[in-house]
Amino acid sequence: MSKACIVLQTDFGLNWGTVASMYGVCKQVDPQLEIFDLSHTIEQFNTLAASECLQYTVKYWPKGTVFVSVVDPGVGTSRKACVAKTKNGYYIVTPDNGTLTHIKEMYGIEEVREIDETVNRYPGSEKVNVFHGRDLFAYCGARLAAGVITYEEVGEAYPTEEIVIHELSYGQYGDGWAEGKIGEALEQFGNISTNILNDDFEKTGIREGDMVHIRIKNKAETVYDSPVLYHRSFGFAEIGDPVLFNGLASFIALGLNQRSFAAKYHIKGGDGWTIRIERENHA
Repeated sequence: MSKACIVLQTDFGLNWGTVASMYGVCKQVDPQLEIFDLSHTIEQFNTLAASECLQYTVKYWPKGTVFVSVVDPGVGTSRKACVAKTKNGYYIVTPDNGTLTHIKEMYGIEEVREIDETVNRYPGSEKVNVFHGRDLFAYCGARLAAGVITYEEVGEAYPTEEIVIHELSYGQYGDGWAEGKIGEALEQFGNISTNILNDDFEKTGIREGDMVHIRIKNKAETVYDSPVLYHRSFGFAEIGDPVLFNGLASFIALGLNQRSFAAKYHIKGGDGWTIRIERENHA
């Protein structure tokens, strides 16, 4: 019987030994375990960013894959350490601190169990309470992926209604228009993501190749107000020109062909940043 893969996500960075320590613990559980990295550059303490990254990654892995996501500003406190079993067939090992928000919202969580530290904690680590990524999450995740424990042996189940989630809102839309919010502009290539779902934007009637007018505001201040091409990818615009497109994270996004939209227009995203999109010449 083949073992599940284990995939690691943290806000630890790679310039010290924390991630390597997590690898080592997993390999101690089972030297044959296949371990992969999702990201170790999640913005520090940003559990919503961890949630977003998980939701657009998990479905591309084989069913049964175990994801260990550790963005844990409450490490060592009373926040729960858990393993969630998703309705689409994956396991998420994580602090229950908002990291499961998008998974619960977009895929559903079948069951969640609190990790029993008396059996699923790395032996000898009991006196250290600031590195649960290694001592609890990696260790428990590896035991689950390797088949050392069943999901039921993770610990006691608790109601999925008790899972800590961030409040999510989605963009609005109508015939020829959509509007919403802009998330934190942290994307590698300087694209900005909205909270307008790709599937909802399709219902506006705007089609690939159409020109739209985009207005971006930071509270009351307009910071961008210009026509933009909506198309399937960057190459349909001239280098340096803007393009609106269906983003990889399930939401409508905006960028420049081979340039950074966020840098050029000083888009920060987050609280107070909004976007309105209208088909050109739409009444």
